[in-house]
Amino acid sequence: MISDSPTPKYAVRECTTFEEFAACIEMQRLVWEFEDLDVTPPRSFIVTRKGGGFTYGAFDEAGRMIGFSLALPAFDEKLRPYYYSQMLAVLPELRDAGIGMKLKLAQRDHALRTGLPLITWTFDPLQSRNAHLNIVKLGCVVRRYFANYYGHGSTSALHRGLDTDRLFPEWWVRSDRVSESLAGKRRTDKPEAIVEVPRDIDTIKTRDLAEARSWQSQIRQAFLSHFAEGLYCAGFEADPQGGNSRYLFYKDDLREKDGRYK
Repeated sequence: MISDSPTPKYAVRECTTFEEFAACIEMQRLVWEFEDLDVTPPRSFIVTRKGGGFTYGAFDEAGRMIGFSLALPAFDEKLRPYYYSQMLAVLPELRDAGIGMKLKLAQRDHALRTGLPLITWTFDPLQSRNAHLNIVKLGCVVRRYFANYYGHGSTSALHRGLDTDRLFPEWWVRSDRVSESLAGKRRTDKPEAIVEVPRDIDTIKTRDLAEARSWQSQIRQAFLSHFAEGLYCAGFEADPQGGNSRYLFYKDDLREKDGRYK
């Protein structure tokens, strides 16, 4: 799979060698600023591959890794298999080059080949950029919110100052919604509820941590309330004027076929 972006030119391929896994280690330190305690070690990448998971890397023309993703085999509470995408990292200076999207599409292609219908992962509900990628561009839906999911033990500078609240997007890789989202089609019906989120929470955290904590508390309460009402998140809008972004909630048109949600 080759990027169509003129700069940088890169290829996405599955990582299989010790050298490629070592590059994933350095990428974790660079992107998340992890100390050794939090770095996923090479043996985990090796065991994951042998156990049915996979790692994809994005490499530039010089062979330098500029991004990677790691996915684990997993089972839900009914012992139905799916993939859990544990990590996705892109060099900070290239995060707007579409590399993250290409790595997610490689994961989808892998899931389609192996026959697993679902990939899930976590993301910070305060991060508008990630919400737009996951919900709008990839076509994920969200039905679960976890407060302080990872606790306060992370050594990453990105995780300091706030609880590690997380959303769990569901990426049903064969669904019509995903196919339509990847083709650029957007949902246009009126939502039942909305939740505003800052366009740039990182700037707020730097300026006023108390304000960032207030945002997190408001968003947490709103998500949990809407989920309890039977709604789910299936849309996201960015304000073209640069104001707050919005999560969009709808009645959960949950459909189940052969034991799997669509």
